[in-house]
Amino acid sequence: MQAVHHGGFVRNSPFARIIALVTRDTNVVLVSAILNNLLRAVSSVLLTRLLMPEAFGIAGIIGSISFTAAMLSDLGFQAFVVRHEDGDVPRFLDTVWTVSLIRATILSGLLVALSVPIAALFAKPDLVPMIEWSALLFIVEGLASLTLLTAVRQRMILRLSALELASMLVQIIASLLLAWWLRNVWAVLIALFFSSAAKVVLSYAAFPNSRRRFALDPAYLRDLWGFARYVTGSSMITLLLMQCDKLVLARLMSLQDFGLYILAGNLAAAPMAFATAYTSRVLYPYYSQLWRDGTGDLRALFYAKKWLPSLLYSFAAGGLIGSAPLVIDILYDDRYAVTATYLQLLAITPLVALSSYSANEALVAAGRISTTFRANIVKLVWLAVAVPSAYFAEGAVGLVAAVGLMEVPSMLFKWVQLYHMGMLDLRREMLFLGAGLGGFGVGAAGTMLLAPLLR
Repeated sequence: MQAVHHGGFVRNSPFARIIALVTRDTNVVLVSAILNNLLRAVSSVLLTRLLMPEAFGIAGIIGSISFTAAMLSDLGFQAFVVRHEDGDVPRFLDTVWTVSLIRATILSGLLVALSVPIAALFAKPDLVPMIEWSALLFIVEGLASLTLLTAVRQRMILRLSALELASMLVQIIASLLLAWWLRNVWAVLIALFFSSAAKVVLSYAAFPNSRRRFALDPAYLRDLWGFARYVTGSSMITLLLMQCDKLVLARLMSLQDFGLYILAGNLAAAPMAFATAYTSRVLYPYYSQLWRDGTGDLRALFYAKKWLPSLLYSFAAGGLIGSAPLVIDILYDDRYAVTATYLQLLAITPLVALSSYSANEALVAAGRISTTFRANIVKLVWLAVAVPSAYFAEGAVGLVAAVGLMEVPSMLFKWVQLYHMGMLDLRREMLFLGAGLGGFGVGAAGTMLLAPLLR
């Protein structure tokens, strides 16, 4: 008699094999990223019909302000919980949750208190009430259970992805209904509250042992600071790296032009949804476990785990660069045509992101926690040299090009670190980049053939 799974399916039956394939971590992340990007694309297309481009510019500024506040106080909670040997101990989790809630409350208060000078910095005083409203999101998100972090450690990727998909659906539905009713940027901002509230509720309802208590264990606080002192410094640099273009262009551009740039950035971030989730939720826990267990031949395991996803991802990311004009023609009307140039430049970053991020996770899992900080220093030096030069030579487009290329020097730096550990396989890395060039060629050819038919 064949053995039976606890779910009632016969082991090794065709249906059981299909279930196992679908629920594999990599496939869950891939399907989740595809669904998220499809939903975002549909939402973006519909919102551009309901709102003016200026609304996306305002939402982009508010998003940059919130991201800035978050990164200035980043303590690396997820990486800390996933890597710590007591990551499943209630007292440990209670301490991390308490620190997280305190941080969220302080951030919210500071943003409300500084809303007037922040709006003045952008020369847009009308942003004050929107900054104050968005500041409250930190408190709402701070109330969420740490199951959103422990799910990564425990490889509960399917459930976590389903939770995030559900909260996104809440946000999209709310934003579309509110946009139809209000016809202004408040529709987007209010919808964020619906999404955050849904995530908080689901973080407790969808996972066992989700309830947390206030606690501040001195030993765990020392561990957190020992870990976070690298993360915080790195996050501050990451903040400058990821927001310098937005902070500068938000001041130099009109809200309409900045809105077009934000739309391009959102589209360029589509492949990043997979790269970020795959490296942090699949590769990092996997590499951490390998190092804890002392498994041998790490280079082979490092590349075997990411081989096929890296090839497919690189091909798709290259295809986005080549097909950017076609994508913009399909999604938007003539008002958004200039978005294609921004998209092609910004999409260079996702092309090399998976290679760079996976190297970073392997190095951090191996105990080289300062890797992220040092790689960000490399990117900071790149921007310090490239951004002024490119801006004075080509204006805003030059600045965007410099930003789009900044992940390249970081990737090269991490390759050097992998080489010193005996983990770099340059031939395979070149194959990944070759797949990206192939995708670019296919995307460019598709644009040449199909774009004239849309005009």
